[in-house]
Amino acid sequence: MNNASYDTVHSPIDAAAVRDRLSGMKSQYKPTRSRVSEPLANPKLETLESRRRQRPPKEIFDQGDAPAWLGWLFIYVFVLFYFSVSRFVALKTLVIKYSSVAEYTTRVKVAVMGLGFLEDFVCTTYFATFLCVFDSLKRVAIDHYKLAVVTRVFGRAATFLVSWALFLAMMAPFVADLLLVVHRDMRFSSGLVATVIREREHLKHAPITEEEVNASYLNAVGLLLVATIFGLVRTCAGWADLSHWNPTFLASNFLVPKLIHLASSSSKWINKNAVQDVEQSLGEGDDNAHEDREALLFSAKIDDTYRHVACHQVVQIAAVLVGLVLIPTAVVVVSCASSPLVAHSALNATLNELFANALQPAPADLTHSNESRDQPWVEKYIHNTEKHELFGNGSLYRRTTGFRGDLAFDVEVKSDDPPNVLIIGVESFRYQDSRYLVGEEDPSNLFKGTDMTISPNFDRWAQRGVAFRNMWSSNPTSRSLESILFAQVPYHSAVKTGITGGAKHTKLTGMPQFFKQKGYETWFTTGSSIGLDGWDIFLPTHGFDTVWDNLHMVKLAEGYLGITHDEWYGEAHRGLGWGVHDDISFQILGDLFVNKTREQKERVSKGEPKKPIFVSHYTISSHAPFDSWPKWYSESEKPDFSVFYEGHPHADMIQRYLEVRHFTDMELGKFMDRMWKEGILNDTIVIIAGDHGAAPEADVTNTHEVSMTRVAAAIVAEGRLGDAVGMMMEDAVEHYDFLNTLADITGIPEGGFLQNGVGRSLKRKVPYGERVVFSNEPNRKMSIVRGHRRLRYDQASDSVMLHDTDRDHAMNIDLFPSLTAEAQAEWRSWRDDGRRLAAYYTKRWDENCLLAVNCTNL
Repeated sequence: MNNASYDTVHSPIDAAAVRDRLSGMKSQYKPTRSRVSEPLANPKLETLESRRRQRPPKEIFDQGDAPAWLGWLFIYVFVLFYFSVSRFVALKTLVIKYSSVAEYTTRVKVAVMGLGFLEDFVCTTYFATFLCVFDSLKRVAIDHYKLAVVTRVFGRAATFLVSWALFLAMMAPFVADLLLVVHRDMRFSSGLVATVIREREHLKHAPITEEEVNASYLNAVGLLLVATIFGLVRTCAGWADLSHWNPTFLASNFLVPKLIHLASSSSKWINKNAVQDVEQSLGEGDDNAHEDREALLFSAKIDDTYRHVACHQVVQIAAVLVGLVLIPTAVVVVSCASSPLVAHSALNATLNELFANALQPAPADLTHSNESRDQPWVEKYIHNTEKHELFGNGSLYRRTTGFRGDLAFDVEVKSDDPPNVLIIGVESFRYQDSRYLVGEEDPSNLFKGTDMTISPNFDRWAQRGVAFRNMWSSNPTSRSLESILFAQVPYHSAVKTGITGGAKHTKLTGMPQFFKQKGYETWFTTGSSIGLDGWDIFLPTHGFDTVWDNLHMVKLAEGYLGITHDEWYGEAHRGLGWGVHDDISFQILGDLFVNKTREQKERVSKGEPKKPIFVSHYTISSHAPFDSWPKWYSESEKPDFSVFYEGHPHADMIQRYLEVRHFTDMELGKFMDRMWKEGILNDTIVIIAGDHGAAPEADVTNTHEVSMTRVAAAIVAEGRLGDAVGMMMEDAVEHYDFLNTLADITGIPEGGFLQNGVGRSLKRKVPYGERVVFSNEPNRKMSIVRGHRRLRYDQASDSVMLHDTDRDHAMNIDLFPSLTAEAQAEWRSWRDDGRRLAAYYTKRWDENCLLAVNCTNL
């Protein structure tokens, strides 16, 4: 190398300066030079070895010669084993929840367990990292406080408590999720926890079977026991201390020597040439050249030491990023690339919550690809019997101006004498409780070969009106309220409804607004408490002038019915956890109609407007767990329903349901008979419908979808139906059809009325099986009903099942595989329509733009 080259590389070096600097650096970096020979060049290792030698000889499970990585291996094996065994036990239930038994194949099982293992591995890595940080902090604290006995005692106590608590925090959501899947066909989420906390006063009355209680206790005790074992091992075994070693050491041991070798090779020629230049100076007689040579050699060693330590740190940081960021990201990518069936079934609930639901399959991305060139896409959801004016091509918000088409039945109504309107929502009233609706043929043998009925009074009044044997609903009651009053496919969520919290500022229009526009007084009455989901806020702020709940019923009953305070929850059992029984609420409802009818007659006699009333009344006695009714009913003679439950595994639950169903039916009959005798029915149009159904016979509480969503329904318009009395409508209809039906019956107000629903007028005749209806249960399945065939599906997966609801009530025979390719494609197209519609309403509720042409980001 010539002098110019040397100056370019080492021009800052001055021999005297180097000598002066070396004198300080020799002492400063002496320990560092001694570290160079160590494998990891890490000062922690000598300290750790010293601590191992100093550990008291009698410590339980002393580390001794155990590998430093044994604690990490223990955690991964212990935790992953618990995860995998738990998932395997519930595997069949998980898969069937999102598909059918036919899809429970070896390929699916392997895929679910494989993806689940990857998610569990990531969750375990985060868990181990938290424990490692704790162990390291504990070690620092022990070194700081020199009182060995005290610090060891407190250190062990802290180790047990932290290990035990973190294990529970990690496993509790996972175990709760599997319990919910097995016993409730539901999934765990933070939203579900928020719902339980928010509605805790009401949910304490929710039905819980003995089997669910026992399983919950067993799993809770098991989890506590496993957590305790884990905590004890971590406390008593010295090798379980994660601060001795961590996986980044493995990475640095493997990579650092290779990286140092590469770095040394690239810089060696520079140091070699520099020494050669110094030696050349020695040959020329430079007195300081020898010291320059020593300075350069020592400087190179110091640089190597710095490089060694820095390289270890960089590799360890990189290993942390890989373990805590890159690998989890890759697992999320794999989950998203998996089929919805596999992704749902493999879901680690704890990790999913930590990742803000990133592991949960997203709903199918559906665009309006089948949009007609001649009309907006929303037109396919508005029945052609409705005359309307859309306010925008992308919104169901519109003005309904009338109805057209041939009549299925007619109701005589005079424009100058508008009738009162009453909707009775009967708690948990399913289609199969009515022999009149099921029919004499009873193809699914729902009545066990008997000629009995569970609801003789409903049957009697349904025969005097128009009955609907194919009426579908949504569950729970808050969702059916959205359909009945506002003609919508309800908000699609497993943990809340559209009205949760009261939706005080959400703009809506439906039945209350329609009848107020026509000059009606609007009333909502129920014997139930209405704090659940914020009904007490929602109802008075969305169209109801007067709201009576259980507290108002109690006040009235104690005021003029002579019921004492002790009778509500004492021996008389006039009340239940949800409110007051139906005998009281129907009595007060009847009194309301008697008094209002008297007032109306007085106003009309004075030449004043009649001021009719629209009342929505909900019953409550037949709410699950079906275990409460008045004492007088317990002592009264009842039909023998034993043929329906004897020998059944859930005989007690079925018996209770049937008896309380009969009680509510008895009180409904008394109310209707009284209204007829008082002459009120001739001036009132009554709709009776189950708010949803019930499935007391199901192994998993209330999960049989047909029993839960196919409900009894009838319109009674005494003296107004003419030849339509006794008519039975066979086609599929839904709760959301009631708005347009009542609008068509009572008459459109001048200028039309506003709405954003998807119902049709049942007063109009349509070809059987031409129209589909949407009936969803977010905790389980979405569905489409056409005629008597019902398609089950969900928001994301391709799995579909088709059943004949009349002939196969238990849904044992899947008809979909036997369909032609063309018929299957048609059903899938309707499935996509159902997904779009559910997503449309959910988004519009969320963004408060139900009554808007466009939403932000819609």
